[in-house]
Amino acid sequence: MLAMSISRRMLVMTYSISIFVGLAIIMFATFVEPGYTNHPAFDNTFVTAIILALIPPSIVDLLNRRWKTGVDRNLPEFIRDIADSQKTGMAFTKAIEHSSRLEYGPLSKELKRTVSLMSWGHSYKDALDEMARRINTPLVYRTVALLSEVGHSGGNLYEILDSIYSHIREVQDMERDRRRQMSPYIMIIYASFGVYIFVVVVLFLTFFAQIRQVVEAGAPFGGNINPEVYYVWFFHMSIIEAIVAGFVVGKMSDGAIAAGLKHVLVLLIFSILVFSFVIQPSMI
Repeated sequence: MLAMSISRRMLVMTYSISIFVGLAIIMFATFVEPGYTNHPAFDNTFVTAIILALIPPSIVDLLNRRWKTGVDRNLPEFIRDIADSQKTGMAFTKAIEHSSRLEYGPLSKELKRTVSLMSWGHSYKDALDEMARRINTPLVYRTVALLSEVGHSGGNLYEILDSIYSHIREVQDMERDRRRQMSPYIMIIYASFGVYIFVVVVLFLTFFAQIRQVVEAGAPFGGNINPEVYYVWFFHMSIIEAIVAGFVVGKMSDGAIAAGLKHVLVLLIFSILVFSFVIQPSMI
């Protein structure tokens, strides 16, 4: 599974460049080609600009979250190995140094950097605090705070470390339970969006298509119904719903609005494909 640690500077740069590119395309589409009055060409270009602007931040956020998840997943094993080293009589700082040589996925590299700081004269507390700031997850901050207090206590600490191990496991189990409980609601949001798109497709392929045939046959009614106007309305509504639903899903699934970027991207792509290749040809 691809995962990568992304610095705050890289995140800011990615978001800034993506927003600039998206705005540049929108400005070009508004004032040059195809023009803000040319529907649905302008709407398609506008949504395409949003999609292009969302792709880099979505990828960066996904890689960063996977990396953080990998770090959090390996924290209990790290604590348990420190506890095992303490049981053999190893000093606390030596136990951290010994554990840094073991394999903990993405956490291993951060532990090696922490041990390097300690070897350069930093206290273990400062080195652990620096590691927590680099990783920047609530579980790591909590674990580092507990480890700092344990180090101050001195003596044989394996029982306390075992308690910390159990506490972290319980927190992770609660988070997994929360995700499982949220899964049906996330599916409901996706299903609701799918039902909306399905209803719009049926509406245009049946009702509006029949109205057009009746008008072309010379019927005295239905002439005031313009499918292109309704197309624009429904398309705008689908874009708004895709953005709102995507961010809601991100907040429910990962507890962060930014995690909804990938969901917004998926829903927007689905919307523009359906409207461009299913509904729009029926209006020709």
